Amino acid sequence: MLSLILCLFLSSVLAMIFCLVMNVVAGFVVWQKVLAIHPNHGVIILEHKLFRFEGEALQVQGEISKKSRFYGNSIWLHIKGFSNSHWLIISANGVNKQSYARLKRAALNAINFALESK
Repeated sequence: MLSLILCLFLSSVLAMIFCLVMNVVAGFVVWQKVLAIHPNHGVIILEHKLFRFEGEALQVQGEISKKSRFYGNSIWLHIKGFSNSHWLIISANGVNKQSYARLKRAALNAINFALESK
């Protein structure tokens, strides 16, 4: 956003165009990353200390880590897999209330367990 505002004060038209194009490219890349971690459809399987998500284009398996967060009506899950980690955003309006409460409880347990083990 700062570079978008600063490009308005540049004296060269070519520099303004370059700055605007770079902002559009950066915005597109960020939007693709947000869409990748916010799936439209899928199945969540919660087991003791294990989280598994299976969607059309995304399959994630691992433990919910202490980096998971709650923002408004969504849960940002940080899943620690065996070889890598992955972020997954689950919105409250995308699942029924009981499933969202279970998922929220599992995330809170993972966060609290990490704090207690310190």
